Amino acid sequence: MSIKNKYKVQSIDSFLCKEWLLKKHYAKRLPSISYSFGLYDIENILQGILTFGMSPSPTLAESICGEDYSKIVLELNRLVVNDGLEKNVLSYFVSKCLSMIPQPNIIVSFSDANMGHNGYIYQACNFLYTGESSNITKLVDKYGDEFHYRNIGHYQKNNRLMVGLVKRRLNEENINKVEVAEYLRKFKGDVKAKDLDKIFGYKDTCSHWFRTDAGFSFPNNDDWLILKEILKLDDSLDDKMLPFEMIPDSNEIIKKLELKKIDILPKHRYIFINANARDKKKIMSKFKLETKPFPKGENKRYDASYKTSMQIKLF
Repeated sequence: MSIKNKYKVQSIDSFLCKEWLLKKHYAKRLPSISYSFGLYDIENILQGILTFGMSPSPTLAESICGEDYSKIVLELNRLVVNDGLEKNVLSYFVSKCLSMIPQPNIIVSFSDANMGHNGYIYQACNFLYTGESSNITKLVDKYGDEFHYRNIGHYQKNNRLMVGLVKRRLNEENINKVEVAEYLRKFKGDVKAKDLDKIFGYKDTCSHWFRTDAGFSFPNNDDWLILKEILKLDDSLDDKMLPFEMIPDSNEIIKKLELKKIDILPKHRYIFINANARDKKKIMSKFKLETKPFPKGENKRYDASYKTSMQIKLF
């Protein structure tokens, strides 16, 4: 019997995913969910779930195909199935879900190298591999549980921990990173990033100001003013780079919450243009990321042995 005759994919309510995500998936937290699907076997028993949500970052969404297409970016943010299913079930499940969400859209998904994942399921489904994410640290609390960076923003909104204020560039998420990096490269000349690190007192930061890939990072407001003097920058980007607001210091929040930064491996980033041939051609004409050879290596499965409550659906 073929896979498609043994399994069915059905749109499900997000509340049916809760136990799977909190107890069975390794992340142990609920993501943003816009669409959720269940994989049912021939006896109509739920064997897996897959969810799509809003892009985790406006900057990431815009970096794929520009501002015009940033609003159709979705993240395939969770995929978990029971152990012991047939080899091709995952690719069938993912492909079926992609066909069931409104098109056109751009799907981004990350394969966590820290869990021993290379993203073979996305490779089998013809996703594009665009390299590694720029995240190389994560926060953990005193119990060793992960504390997501976006939660820092909740403490910044009302400054309930009463920490000091620091400068933050206005609308930085809307500034074109490639434009800034290419602008700085134009003025860089023979100045070396390692020499800039010595001037600014950094270990390995300044090289990221000149990168046009996902490793780019912005000089902060004060660094920009110093950089203007060193590289003899003109004033053409001052209206974007200099305006700032004062916000609660995230580093102080991390200290007060007794959080610790630990080094992690960057995640593998995959992209899928989910559209008909005409729309796909238009979207790909604006594609800004570099495609790279698929990563290889031994895949490791995390412990997904938790037995969820049996969920049966009558079709």
